[in-house]
Amino acid sequence: MAPGGFTATAKARLPGSLIHAFTLPPEVGGYDVMARGACQNIIYGDITMYPKEMGYEEEIPTGHTDFKNFEISRPFPGNLYDLIICGGAVARDQPRDVYRNDCESRRLTVSQLVFAMNRLKLGGSLILLLQRIESWDTVCILHAFNEFSTIQLYKHPKAHAIKSSFYLVAKNVNLDHDAAKESIAYWKALWKYLTFKESRPIALPESKLYRSDDASVRILREKFGPKFLNIAQPIWEIQAEALRKAPFI
Repeated sequence: MAPGGFTATAKARLPGSLIHAFTLPPEVGGYDVMARGACQNIIYGDITMYPKEMGYEEEIPTGHTDFKNFEISRPFPGNLYDLIICGGAVARDQPRDVYRNDCESRRLTVSQLVFAMNRLKLGGSLILLLQRIESWDTVCILHAFNEFSTIQLYKHPKAHAIKSSFYLVAKNVNLDHDAAKESIAYWKALWKYLTFKESRPIALPESKLYRSDDASVRILREKFGPKFLNIAQPIWEIQAEALRKAPFI
């Protein structure tokens, strides 16, 4: 949640709200928290290192290079929330083992999503920071959420203008929908694969929402393509306009 802009705004708009937060410690690359007073509780940790949250019940291999960094607890167990903001981005200064270098963005995204879906109230709302709207991983996430929630996209015209980043806003999330359950299972499996791939390859489950074979791409394009272009166009336009005016172009 650091530095805490969203948290401070939520508290200002909803002064009676109870806010719990999770953020990367500053000593390992996270930001300083500027909105401590708005939170009932803040947990400092690496959200990608909670195997039980990801459904991994086996013993962590002792030879894993991150063996000592995994956390066995589950933050805020049993709590359900009306709104969850997944605003984490990969911290450049965070010390990481080599196996995480090429997949940390995906590990972070799926970790946040599983944490969020495990704690969201039925019909609640979720905000997720995403990158590169045209990438296959991002398209699949948008397609999936479109199946079980009402989605809209937002890109700040200044703070995120030149970058590829934007926010997915998912409202009325139906956690009982088959697509939601399938997505959670896939995100857990992807986390397991990316985290243990060197020492213990784990096959990803077949998922019609996340396959990249020709037939699946064709179905997604026909079913979701028109809506995707409609919601993606404003995101591209903001970035294109910012790049036209950028001094380094």
